[in-house]
Amino acid sequence: MAGSLISGAGGFVGRALAHHLRASGEQVETVGLRTDAEGARETAVPPVERWRRALASARPDTVYHLAGAMQGDEAHLLSINLGLTEALFEALRLTDLRPTLIIAGSAAEYGAAALDGIPVREDAACSPYAAYGRSKLAQTQAALTFGDETSSRVLVARIFNPIGAGMPPHLALADFAAQIALMPPEGGELLTGNVDVRRDFMRVDDVAVALGSLARHADAAGLCNVCTGVPTRLGDLLQEMIAASGKAVAVSADPARYRPHEPRIIVGDTTRLRAWTDEPMRGGLREAAVQVLSRAQPGRGADAPVAGRTVQADLQENRA
Repeated sequence: MAGSLISGAGGFVGRALAHHLRASGEQVETVGLRTDAEGARETAVPPVERWRRALASARPDTVYHLAGAMQGDEAHLLSINLGLTEALFEALRLTDLRPTLIIAGSAAEYGAAALDGIPVREDAACSPYAAYGRSKLAQTQAALTFGDETSSRVLVARIFNPIGAGMPPHLALADFAAQIALMPPEGGELLTGNVDVRRDFMRVDDVAVALGSLARHADAAGLCNVCTGVPTRLGDLLQEMIAASGKAVAVSADPARYRPHEPRIIVGDTTRLRAWTDEPMRGGLREAAVQVLSRAQPGRGADAPVAGRTVQADLQENRA
């Protein structure tokens, strides 16, 4: 039977999605990451050909495109986030396949459109603050254009703030966990930015469930926020981690970590998500925050690779 093809299955969200789909009995093939430690290795096979080979082998009903990058300059982020997506579209045009496409977007696309405390809707006029958000918005625009031009079902899932074990180390909770893990048993000082902000956090496992549900719902197309609509204070999650560590941690605000003009509360509107998915986000955020800490403890290895056949494993993973 046909199933799903996931790009970026070695990433934070991709691992959770692959696990969820396989646990649901779905056949899953993956397109994962292959780079050296600096991420600079070039492959002799162009991205379009890699996609074409993967599609021809898997012949999937659904393609989940999660591959991407969060860090780098504008040109690099565009070359990965937009470039790999355009390569997918070009490869599809070379085949007779028209799978459902679920593209991982980002809440960073909204930027100044996300007003303090007001749930941001998918039809908001996006004004990203930074290069990452701009690259993801360009990806979204290309995806929607491809859907219109080919009559393919394309859905861009604007994911807000997933948390859980294996979070990328540059994100706030993972950074806090790493600092706590490196402290001696008696504790120490932990540097933070503004922990009084409230964000739309959700468990990464719930994100995976939502993406699977969106793929199954025939009417789900265009844009959809993947979020809870509920603000959670960052500092509360940090305190759960500190309590679980058993260490005496002194939290110190570092002005260099503050972001200028940062809204106090950012949440997404859940109207479309609730109309198109089977299950609401289930909470469990404090437990997820403690899992982040557990993974950061000394002696814990990197996440194991995703099980199963990899069709062509050399695309960038998405660490959003």
